[in-house]
This record gives sequence, structure tokens and C-alpha cells, in this order.
Amino acid sequence: MTFEETQKGNPHRLVVKQHTFPRASIARFVGRDGRVCVSYTSSKKQFRLKPEDELFCAMRAWDERAEQGYMREIEDAFQSLAEAIIDGRVKHVGFFEKPIVNDFFALWNIRAHRKSQPIADQPIKGNITPERNLTKDQQELLEKHHIAFIRPDLTIPGRNLAGANIQTNLAIVRDQLTDARWGILKAGEGEFIVPDNFSNVRIVPLTPTICLVSQSDNDILSLDEVAEINRYAIASRKKYVFARDFSKCPL
Repeated sequence: MTFEETQKGNPHRLVVKQHTFPRASIARFVGRDGRVCVSYTSSKKQFRLKPEDELFCAMRAWDERAEQGYMREIEDAFQSLAEAIIDGRVKHVGFFEKPIVNDFFALWNIRAHRKSQPIADQPIKGNITPERNLTKDQQELLEKHHIAFIRPDLTIPGRNLAGANIQTNLAIVRDQLTDARWGILKAGEGEFIVPDNFSNVRIVPLTPTICLVSQSDNDILSLDEVAEINRYAIASRKKYVFARDFSKCPL
């Protein structure tokens, strides 16, 4: 399904390329060239891509209210926690940190699902006449200010529905994650692979050598244990996996 492009020049600076796994998280895996190594499910070839590449993004699959509202809050809280874990200021994922990781894990996977299955624009049925026919500029201005609208052709943008749908699903997944217990796992040898989603197992990669795993205590992993997590990553992927350097990632 194609996405609705903005006006020429995108004057209201709406986010078009929407990361499922945040750009800041991908950036922690880049090599010296500022790129990560990507492997597609359908090909044995490997590519080096920048964190802002469209591969890592949905294309305007949810609205600005979601992207710059509750999603931004979840991402900002997680990135602050991730940095604190990486530099050693946070040594355990405890009572206060757990909801931050839960929300991030849920958001990542729900966005990956919505990227692969976007919601189509929905027509409004019945004899309805809008009070005014909004121009493209007026529609974009409303979206910039997180206000939903109806188009002149009596359709609701699917991205507006997706923003609400993702928020509803977040509440559902929060309940499913109440038993989560996140451990900080560090690779004694080797590096981790990151899939486009980790919905089959509760794992959140932080860096090439640090990840969070539910139902686990803090631990230093052997090469075989890193390989086990990497196999989970490959089994979970839908279209691709990435890493800093696949030659350092045991399987």
C-alpha cells in the first residue's frame, strides 16, 4: 500500500520516514563508516546502510500525534535508560526501569507489525456533509497539531486510525508483560545481531555487546550463549537483520 505524500517541500515538517527500531538505537551498532551491516531474509548478500535508511522505516504509517506524542515519550525515556545502562549508572532493571523497557519492547514490535500491515484509509458511510472541505495545507496543519480530520472525499486517513490502534495495543501488551524481569546481559565474546522485530522472545539489543533479556539475571555470556541469542534474532526476523559486523556474530 502506498503512503500519502506531503505537500512539496513538506512545509509543516511532518515525519514521513518513521523508524520502527529507533535511529538512535541503530546508531549504536554502526561501524567506523557510520553504517550497519544488513542481511535480507531473501538474499545472502549483505549491505551497509546508514541508520536513517528507509529500510528501517515505515512510510507515514501512523499519524504525527503518535510519532511525536506518546511514541516520542516512550523512546526518550528508553534512550535515557539505555545510556545509563551502557555507561554503568544503572546496573539493574528494577521496579522503576521495568515499565520503560516493557513499553519500548512493545512499541518496537507493534510498529514493526503495523509497518508490514498498514491500515488503509476508511470511508465514512451515511449521508454526511462536512462543514468545510479542508485543503491539503489545512489537513497537514491539523495533523501537525495532533488533530484528526475528515478529507473532502469523506475518508479518514489510515495513519490516524493506526496511531490510535497502536496506542490501544500498547495497553494490551503492557498487561502481557507484567511478569517480565529484565536482565542486563553482556557478551564476553562475540557480538549481537538485531532483527527487524523480536516478537517471539523478549530481547532488547542495546549495543553490539549488551542486550536486555526477560526472565534473566544479569550475566556475562559465553560465545555459545551469544550465538543462541543470535539464532533467536534470525528466527524472529521478518525481512532483515543487522549488526555492526556479522563476522563477529557467532551462530
